[in-house]
Amino acid sequence: MDNFITSLASGFSLINWTIFLFGTLAVFTGALVQGSTGLGFGMISAPILMIINPVFVPGPLLVLAMIVSCLIAFREWKSIAWRGLSFALVGRIIGTILAGLTIAAIPLPAYGLIFGFMVLFAVVLSVIGWKVLPSIKNLVTAGFVSGYMGTLTSIGAPPIALAYQHETGPVVRSTLAMFFVIGAAISVITLAAVGNFAVGQLVISIIFLPALLIGFWVSSRLVPKIRGRLVRNSVLSLSALTSLALIIKSVAMMN
Repeated sequence: MDNFITSLASGFSLINWTIFLFGTLAVFTGALVQGSTGLGFGMISAPILMIINPVFVPGPLLVLAMIVSCLIAFREWKSIAWRGLSFALVGRIIGTILAGLTIAAIPLPAYGLIFGFMVLFAVVLSVIGWKVLPSIKNLVTAGFVSGYMGTLTSIGAPPIALAYQHETGPVVRSTLAMFFVIGAAISVITLAAVGNFAVGQLVISIIFLPALLIGFWVSSRLVPKIRGRLVRNSVLSLSALTSLALIIKSVAMMN
């Protein structure tokens, strides 16, 4: 019981008003974009929260990503492509296990550097729009890369999104959402198993939960009106800039 109370106190101690303000804005914006387009939550929120305090990523953000994905999947349940999803999850499990072993073996400055470059890699994947058909091999591969990136950085959308880029909006949003619900749960369990997720990180997720719910609520009213290209370009630009800032910060910590 004493350890539980200590963990709760440590979670609250990591939040002050400045951190709360920037974190809330990042989570709200990420949930708004994710709810509108099917991806973008991690690409917006993760680099900003990583700069504010590395403990916010990946565990707490994965919990929030799982929640917003649950909401999207429930909203568009009938559009989920179950067959392709099952193959992608096989790859996700393998990638998640490998990521858990990786994150337990690297120091914080090196992790920040890897994190920054992987986010940039995700941006590049999104920009080039590499044409990938949703075959069994491609879905398993995309799931693997998504699981590895998602567990390390909370950003696993671009690889799996590429496999579904030619599907309709509801299919993309709902299938990716269900993939992230199950995948994020597996990632959180893996992080806990290697000692990188505890009650303190769960408290952080709870603190930012209202911002996530409000962002999703707003997204539900914007879906029919959203201009996909404008949102996509804004997400990619912000993600690239924050990733570069994180890389610079990590290099400075290593010197």
